[in-house]
Amino acid sequence: MTQVRLEISYEQTRSLMIETLGSSGKGQIASLHANIARLAVDKGIAPNPYANSETTYINLSPELPRKYKSWIEDIIWDLITEGIVRPGLGDGLNNGLPWYHVSEYGKSVLGTQPPQPYDPDGYLARVQAIPNIDGVILAYLEESLKAFRIHCLLSSVITLGCASEKAILLLIDACLNALSNPTDKADFIKKTDTILIKRKHDEFQNILKTKIISALPYDIKENLDNYLTGVFSIIRTHRNDAGHPSGKTIQRELLYSYLVIFPAYLEKVYTLINWLSKNTI
Repeated sequence: MTQVRLEISYEQTRSLMIETLGSSGKGQIASLHANIARLAVDKGIAPNPYANSETTYINLSPELPRKYKSWIEDIIWDLITEGIVRPGLGDGLNNGLPWYHVSEYGKSVLGTQPPQPYDPDGYLARVQAIPNIDGVILAYLEESLKAFRIHCLLSSVITLGCASEKAILLLIDACLNALSNPTDKADFIKKTDTILIKRKHDEFQNILKTKIISALPYDIKENLDNYLTGVFSIIRTHRNDAGHPSGKTIQRELLYSYLVIFPAYLEKVYTLINWLSKNTI
């Protein structure tokens, strides 16, 4: 076999693994090596090792460098811990490693469209593509993804709530800067001078309904309330439940859905921030 030339991170290797498992639900770990090498070539991450050969690499098996083979074995164990992969083929005969199969839970999440919380590199790349995304948001969001993958759901929802709150605080600041009437600005400062994010959010919503919404173009206005009220409120509620000794927990499937929608929520918030930076109200 011919070895591919590959220089990517552990997290990028994990992204390729997640994508490969989405179409290859069972087999031997060794087969993942060639499948991931082939995917890296298909995506242009690695050059085609057979580019100058008369034989197309489609009929051959490119080989990964040893480092990546070792990483794949580590990632398999990570995914077993996360409940995505199980040892064996799941047929009652081949019950252990090096055989593997994607679990029923794994099938349900790997079949969803990105952003994929189990692919943190790809997930964060989408969020980082948002112009001027705040570093504090990224830090809390990365922590939330890590906690989610090891099933620390309370920690995950708390840090997701912190990322959400920071985004809304930046939106409130943008709203304040866009207010053109000194009296309105002073009144808004007074009403939002509190540590309670709900009260700040409520005051912003008043300004949004009375001074902003009618001036927004349709693409920004569309589904705005679903994100700024619905998504924000439900994450805040779960964060409060998790942050106090209430005894309330959160289901993994619910938290997964909040993480999936969160990049779109951030994109909507930042689109409005950008509009407010260019317009007065």
